[in-house]
Amino acid sequence: MPRSSSKKKKGAKASGGSQTSPPLDPLRRGMPAQDSILGVKEMKRGGQVYRVIRTTEIDEYEEPPAKGERKQRR
Repeated sequence: MPRSSSKKKKGAKASGGSQTSPPLDPLRRGMPAQDSILGVKEMKRGGQVYRVIRTTEIDEYEEPPAKGERKQRR
């Protein structure tokens, strides 16, 4: 008998079908400073929920964008 390609998930299932993500924890290790967060956007890809956190922080190797050069995505 061939094995099924899907695996059974262990644990309790959420009833209702609507899945909500836990609240953003600003004190979690690796999180940006709370005053630098501009916005949080959630997106779903392949059954997973991802959070994109927009901040004012830049890395050492990045140069800050010149005024008026930054592209706005809508």
